[in-house]
Amino acid sequence: MKPTSKEVLEKISKHCSNQLTLYKFNTTTLQISEKYREGRLTALEYLGELTYYYLQEEKRIQEQFKDQVTKQLKLHSYLDDTEYKRGLYDTLNEVLDF
Repeated sequence: MKPTSKEVLEKISKHCSNQLTLYKFNTTTLQISEKYREGRLTALEYLGELTYYYLQEEKRIQEQFKDQVTKQLKLHSYLDDTEYKRGLYDTLNEVLDF
């Protein structure tokens, strides 16, 4: 099964965090130039911030989805108490519990 975007972002974030630690604190054991280290650190910090941003976006999408479902509940609140309304409300409320 293909991983979700959230799983991919979390994996990238973890990788960047591990690599950031490696390149920040292993100044004597890694046989690399200081410029190379700076380039890696810059890229890793950027990727860490980028993944954080998109993980927050993913949370906002969930909130926006639930807001839209809630709006539908309010929109149909004027309907008479019928089987149709109960079916509509039961289904919409089920999704809000996810």
